[in-house]
Amino acid sequence: MSYCFNLHCQQPQNPKDVSFCQTCGSKLLLREHYQGIKPIGNGSFGRTLLAVDLDRFNAPCVIKQFSPHNHNLLSTKKASELFKREAKQLLKLGEHPQIPTFYAYFEEDENLYLVEELITGRNLLQELEAEGAFSEQKIWKILYEILPLLKFIHEEQVIHRDIKPENILRINGAKSQEVGERKKYQLVLIDFGVSKLRSEINSHTTGTITGTLGYAPIEQIRGGKAYPASDLYSLGMTCIHLLTEVPPNQLFDSFSGELIWRSHLTKKGEKISSRLEKILDKLVKDLVKERYQSATELLIEIALVSTKNGNQNPQSSKLNLLEKNSLEKSQKYQNNPQKQSHLNVIVQAEIEAWKNKKNLVELGDYRQRKRSRNNGDSYRPVIEKPSYNNYFQYNSKFLDNVIEFEQKKANFVPTKTKIRNYLELSQLWKTVQIIKDNTAVVNSIAIDPQGFVLVSGSDDKKIRLWNLQTGQLLHKLLGHSAKVCGIAISADGRRIISAGDDRTILVWNLQKKTIADRFYSYSGSPYSHRDGAIFSVAISPNGETVASGSADQTIKIWNQRNGELLYKLHEHLERVFCVTYSKVNKICTEQNDHQIFASCSADATIKIWQVGCCQSLRTLRGHFGAVYSVAFSFDGEAIASGGADKTVKLWNVCTGELVNTFRGHSRAVLSVAMSPDGQLLASGSLDGTVKLWNLQSGRLLDSLCGYHPVQFSPDGKTLVSGGAEGRMLIWRL
Repeated sequence: MSYCFNLHCQQPQNPKDVSFCQTCGSKLLLREHYQGIKPIGNGSFGRTLLAVDLDRFNAPCVIKQFSPHNHNLLSTKKASELFKREAKQLLKLGEHPQIPTFYAYFEEDENLYLVEELITGRNLLQELEAEGAFSEQKIWKILYEILPLLKFIHEEQVIHRDIKPENILRINGAKSQEVGERKKYQLVLIDFGVSKLRSEINSHTTGTITGTLGYAPIEQIRGGKAYPASDLYSLGMTCIHLLTEVPPNQLFDSFSGELIWRSHLTKKGEKISSRLEKILDKLVKDLVKERYQSATELLIEIALVSTKNGNQNPQSSKLNLLEKNSLEKSQKYQNNPQKQSHLNVIVQAEIEAWKNKKNLVELGDYRQRKRSRNNGDSYRPVIEKPSYNNYFQYNSKFLDNVIEFEQKKANFVPTKTKIRNYLELSQLWKTVQIIKDNTAVVNSIAIDPQGFVLVSGSDDKKIRLWNLQTGQLLHKLLGHSAKVCGIAISADGRRIISAGDDRTILVWNLQKKTIADRFYSYSGSPYSHRDGAIFSVAISPNGETVASGSADQTIKIWNQRNGELLYKLHEHLERVFCVTYSKVNKICTEQNDHQIFASCSADATIKIWQVGCCQSLRTLRGHFGAVYSVAFSFDGEAIASGGADKTVKLWNVCTGELVNTFRGHSRAVLSVAMSPDGQLLASGSLDGTVKLWNLQSGRLLDSLCGYHPVQFSPDGKTLVSGGAEGRMLIWRL
């Protein structure tokens, strides 16, 4: 059967082989490949349906449908915000065996849709009602499965804010083989609709009151604040409810204001160990400072007590001293953010992608666990049924690597690359200059239209002008108060646009070597983007507009002449890493003379835009993970993209069709560029190589020793790339 998505349809059931509802005439397929089967839940703002994805061999999935009709504006806006937030949080948390996998978020026919993985099983409240009070052993198992999960989401700076028995599912054991990594009786955390980033919650302003009464701690109920300790409080109340079989709102003594859960255990004739009592008492303290401050802290205590007691509890053997030491290192790292070295934001995102990486097999629904070897320089996929031990050790090793990267200033040069000479790698392209002024990482480069001046922006807050022919340093521009991430040169070569971590866009007069203008988000603001670093800027070929992409998930279009903010575009669900204009408009629109530009984001999408329109013309999907760079061909017919999935992809601009995928890099691809003649595609990666591809055949032509960024000169005979320790390499054919 095929179920109609029209909420007002009187007879939504239809035969499987029809395309339109036989009752109301509505389309039965969402986005031409999601087919509804039956509703499995309803709410005031929509419903949840069981569905299948026809593009994935009828794989089952869950579709949440949000309908804003018939509600007042304020409640609809808030509900819509929570619905969109759930999609963002599922995307941010990536692939984790205890969190539903996010598939898609989109709008169709004035309804919002969120598509996620189908998980079969029952929640812990249903289990409590069916089987009665939980034993101490079952409570320990819940702690051992949920604490590492909370450790993971808190490290991603996400607070769930609504942990309760209804939001913890136990996978149906009979279905365990169908869910790949999820082992038998694995617990899964759902409903991230009210979850939020720590930076959004713990601001100076009062937050929105969220959570479920009885499970939510006092700081959430009274002030809308939340911390990792808040989720731990909710976990503690969940365990107490499951132990006592008494709802939390009946466990408080109204006279003393204290929890009286022990008396309910006594009435039942049940008794638990003093060790578990102590842990539960500390989890549900009224004052935040008196609770466990993190899941890591509690895991360390469990490991320490287990070791001292000779691992009396069989489950406790899963946490040994080696894991405790690793956790302590992680805890020290988290508690002292001011002592951390500064990692490039893109490198951090690449590490996140490495941690949460999803490798889909064409005809399978299972996932591959990746283990590192050779100190993280290479990987081999291992398909296995992970135990708690495997999962825990995997994350611990990852954290050790992150700490090591921080301590060593993120030196990502692979061993093979270190011992090879720049001049001996390429058979076709030769380095003619190795430029180095200091050791600051070069984040962005641009070449003037005449091919004489090379401009670079670096971590040391400086913009440098170089003679592209000789490699001589011509000038340093000082004006930014943080690292410079984006550089662009106007078509007439007279102006430079720069942006960076200080959230400002500066306009430079290239002849006078002075600041000519600053772009402000609104009158009185010192910033161009108020809420995040600016990763990329681009100038339209006609010189009229400037586009900027930011960590605040927005794109802004500015009037280049007076700095006026023309549009603010907010379709991406995550950080916008790159924006770039096409020199030629090949998309047929009503305003065909308007400029076309593209953007890419950590939400794994590429969007095509037209200046003057507030909605994207097309969205390109195909990367698994963040997309870091996009570049148009000079004829405007194709666009290339590079991402965290180690691939470079080529797309048809007019149709949005994926034309080719270039595979060869072993780390994230952070920069792509196309030669002016349309024959070559260059890609720069964290694996220490710059690869040159034939655009027509997709064949790898050459592999150079270098890094992002990459840029061709206007004549196509010179290629500039980043190098190790702040170098820039100039290659000539």
